[in-house]
Formats: sequence, C-alpha cells, structure tokens
Amino acid sequence: MLCINFMPYLQDVRSAGFFTMKSYKVATKVSPAVNIYSSYEDKIPGKVVLVVDMSCIDVRIDVKPSTYMCSAHIFPVSLDTSLSSSIRQTTESIFEEVVEQNSFPSQDSMKEANLSGILFVRLKRFEPNIRFSPGFWEGYANASCEIVLDVTVKDAKNNTLITTAVGGSRSADGSSGGACGGGANVLSDAISKCIQDTMERFAERISNSQKIRTAFLSRGKIETAEKKDIQEDFEIEKGTVEKEKVEVETKLQNVPQKNESGISYKVIGSPN
Repeated sequence: MLCINFMPYLQDVRSAGFFTMKSYKVATKVSPAVNIYSSYEDKIPGKVVLVVDMSCIDVRIDVKPSTYMCSAHIFPVSLDTSLSSSIRQTTESIFEEVVEQNSFPSQDSMKEANLSGILFVRLKRFEPNIRFSPGFWEGYANASCEIVLDVTVKDAKNNTLITTAVGGSRSADGSSGGACGGGANVLSDAISKCIQDTMERFAERISNSQKIRTAFLSRGKIETAEKKDIQEDFEIEKGTVEKEKVEVETKLQNVPQKNESGISYKVIGSPN
C-alpha cells in the first residue's frame, strides 16, 4: 500500500494565506553588550555626552516572509526604546560617566559641566528577515537580522576623534507554530541577538580606541589642573585677607585711647 504524507502540503496551503491573513507582532527587548573584549581594564576616563539619533528610537517595520509558505502574513517589528536603551547601557559599561542628551551641547555648556566629549550614534541599517519551510509534523521558521550603526566621537573642543560604522548580524531557528504564529518568537530572538552582537562590536571599537582615551584623559588632566588653580587662588586670597586683618588689628592697637579720666593709653595686647 502506498502511503503519502499530506501534512507538508497542508501546511503550505494553510500558511500561504488560503485561510485568514494574520498580523503577528514581534516583541523586542533591551540587549546591551555582555562580552566586551578590550585591551584596557579600566573605563574611558571623563564624562561623555551620549546623543542617540531619532533614527534609533521608535523604529517600525513590517516584515513579510521571503518564502511562499506563510507569505500572506506580516510580522510588525517595533524597536521602541530597545535599541536606544541598549546603546545607553553599553556606553555606561565603557565610560566612567555618561550624560544622555537629545542634541549636541554648546561649547559653553560643555565647559561648565566639565564634559570630556560627545558620542553620537545613528542607525544606518536595520534589516530583519524571516523564511519558512515545511516539516513532517510542523513547519520551521528561520529568521535573520542585520544592524549597522554610524558612530562619531568628538572631543571637548568639538574636534572629531573617530567616525566609524559598526554592525552585527545574527539568526535564529524554531517552530513556525500554528498558522505561522511561532515565527514572531523566532524573529524576536534573532533581533535581540543581533542588537547584542552590534553592541559588543560598538563597545569594542570605542573602548580600544587609543585616540579617544588620550583625548579624554587629557581633558581630565586639564580639569584637575583648573581645579588646582582655583584652589590655589582661593588659598592666596584667603591668606591676603588674613594678613590685612592682622594689619588692621595692629594699627588699632597703636591708636591712643582715653579712659574716663581723660588719660591717654595704648592697647598693648588683648587678654586671653
């Protein structure tokens, strides 16, 4: 007797959209760098201003399968703040102090806040993809994702230290689930892995930059010197005031005074 397994073909018919087209929302999560390979044990010194471009915030895209199977369905992806928060947490792991702002600070505000430089991050490319294939009892989903960021670092005088592009790519596999719904979880997994991979490349590129470390360290030494000069000026001014006070008291002691009987006398010293 000839036995034919119609399950794969039934999956093709059901998932291709001959039934109801569905939209499966893809959840994303914050995925900062975990493994950072750096030639330095310490963080980059100083205080950096992190400016994350709007292209990294609230990113929305509808992903359609690249295969005929499940091609009728869509998978809406919304990064919301998952990418920007990942950038923030990763930056905090490589710099001593991070101040996040929506725009570039002025030179005056940078000097007043003792800022060492600026880190600007912009999303250049975000490409999530998903494809499906039939299995014996259930279908399979394979998702991939690629992210590329443009990164610019400036010093306290607005001079560009580095301009570079960093990127990551990851994939994930899993069950397509009922009516292709499992693809959302597989795509979510691929995106989260991709964000983390990109963050690790980003951290390594910045942390290992001798140019950035030298510029930020120099700025820190300038700040220390300025604080030292201010303290020395204060001590000098304080000493001058004390000296003038003593001179005034000495002059007052040498001024002749009269008692009730009209006899003049001088104050030789104040009693203990």
